[in-house]
Amino acid sequence: MSSGETLVTGTVYDHRQLLLPGFRAYNQAAPVCGKFKKMLRQFNLRFVLIVVAFGLGLYMSRGGVLFSHPAPEFSLPGVYGGRVDLDSYRGRPVLLVFWTSSCPICQRELPLLSQLAPIYRSKDVSVLAIHLGGESEAAEFLSTYNVNLTTACDSDGKVGRAYDVGGVPKFVLIGKDGKIRRSTSGWASERVLRSWMDAAGGS
Repeated sequence: MSSGETLVTGTVYDHRQLLLPGFRAYNQAAPVCGKFKKMLRQFNLRFVLIVVAFGLGLYMSRGGVLFSHPAPEFSLPGVYGGRVDLDSYRGRPVLLVFWTSSCPICQRELPLLSQLAPIYRSKDVSVLAIHLGGESEAAEFLSTYNVNLTTACDSDGKVGRAYDVGGVPKFVLIGKDGKIRRSTSGWASERVLRSWMDAAGGS
C-alpha cells in the first residue's frame, strides 16, 4: 500500500480520488471568481471616475476656488490702446473670456460672443475678452475672425493666474456685486452662454 492510500474496513481508498471532486469544483469556480473580481474592479473604477468627473464639473461650473469671492481687480492695456479696468464695470455683470490666438476652440467661441455681446449689452451685461499674449497677435486674430469685443492683453499672464486659468478658453461670470458666479474652461455652447448672461442680467 502506497503512502497515498488508507485501509478502512477492508477497503482501500486513494486520498487523491477523494480530493479530486473538490479540485474539479475549484477549477470550475476559479474562472467565475476571476471574472467577478474583474467586473468588481471595473465597476469601482467607473464609480470613481464618475464621482471625480461630477466633482470636477461642479468645481468648474461654480467657479472653482474663487466661487462667490470678489473677482480679482485688474487694469490691462487694450488691444487698440488705452486701458481696460475691471473697476469700470462695477455694478454691472460682466462675462470674462480668457483666450489665446493659437486656441482652435477660441476661433469659434469669440465670434459667437461677438454676436451675442450687442444683444446683452442692451441688458447691461458686458463681455470682456482677455488675450493671454501680446497686442499684435490679438489684433490679427480679431481682424481675421471678425470679432468685435472689448479686448485686453495679459501678456505676462498675471491676471490669468489670479483667475486660475489652466486652459482656454476660460469663461468667468462676474455678478453685479463683483463676485464670481460661474466659470468653466473649454467649449461652451451658445445655449450655455445665453443662460449664464440671462441669469446675470436678471440678478
